[in-house]
Amino acid sequence: MKNQLLLLVVLAFILFSCGEADKSSLAKEDSNEWELVILDSIQVDYLGKIWDANFQDGFGYLKDISSNSLVKFDTLGKVVAQKTYPEEGPFAVYWFSSTVISEKGELYASTYREKIHHFDKDLNLIESFEMPFISESRGGRRNAKNIAFWRDKILLWYPGRDGISPYIPHFYRDYPLLELFDPETQTSDSLIRTPSSSKFSSDFFFDTPTVQFSVSGDLLYFALSNDPVIHIYSLADSGKLLKSIPFEPSEFHMIEGQKEPVGYVSGNTMYEAEVEGLFSFDDSFVVYYSGGIPEDIFLQFELKKPENFPLYPNYRKNYLKIYSPKSGLSNEVILPKSIDFILNIESLEKPFYALRNDEYLGEEQDYLTFYKLQLIQK
Repeated sequence: MKNQLLLLVVLAFILFSCGEADKSSLAKEDSNEWELVILDSIQVDYLGKIWDANFQDGFGYLKDISSNSLVKFDTLGKVVAQKTYPEEGPFAVYWFSSTVISEKGELYASTYREKIHHFDKDLNLIESFEMPFISESRGGRRNAKNIAFWRDKILLWYPGRDGISPYIPHFYRDYPLLELFDPETQTSDSLIRTPSSSKFSSDFFFDTPTVQFSVSGDLLYFALSNDPVIHIYSLADSGKLLKSIPFEPSEFHMIEGQKEPVGYVSGNTMYEAEVEGLFSFDDSFVVYYSGGIPEDIFLQFELKKPENFPLYPNYRKNYLKIYSPKSGLSNEVILPKSIDFILNIESLEKPFYALRNDEYLGEEQDYLTFYKLQLIQK
């Protein structure tokens, strides 16, 4: 009898423990609180001025503008391919705007000229597609994320259709924003416009934004860097706007809208907040953004001076925020100050990589260091 009673107590304890474990597991699945963990770091035996970087399917890709080179490395930091290209002539490789990796592991790069470069897995230049008109962009942001594949076409930020410059008043209000390029016919169609939910649809003027976007399936997730809203479009439905999601940052220092065109302010009297990257998967996304530096701090510490540029991380916080239709917006995840920029986030389950800012740390190395990071649900 005593043995039977003991057995019943043990079974009840096991059932209770399993129930509590299931509740804990369910609570974690439903949680939208996240934290960032540094799992490891890797060293890549290369030095250069990295303008653009990407990571996908176990390999990282770097564009070094000091030598016009591409570097490919693996998750151990081993350089598996490295190529330097001529800047002039029939096989020239031009200044990159942004890069994207195909499912075959081949790299495509938009440029500030008419070319879209196509490289094989070993970084050999296979071909250069030519856009049907000249770009009117005079440059862009380091490591911008504004080229992606959609079906058999390439979606990219490439202003200049009909000779229209993105620097004219109300460009972002009055003109299409992206180009959908067909490599087969080397033709392009304009796509999407700024929705009414954006401040850029108004009659006010703002500092020129950087375009950031990501494609997942038939959905386009789109942001203008100095407007804290993510717009979601259906590419299958001719770029129809589906919804706009303000991502509600705790700080996002911006230049107020003005009735007259805004001169160059960000970097002169303040550092404007901006969306640094946008990463989508399935029906969710991660937005990577900077809160900026307000005018009083910027002027007090003389951050306009080039010698003080390395001090920016002391006064500017960078964040991640996750969105899913089920849970909505997550908490803000603050990034370590020593992160220069994130290469890519492929999914919430996978680790991802970020370039370490050795200049901020005051370390001179003969290699590049990348943090291996992971977002963890609390």
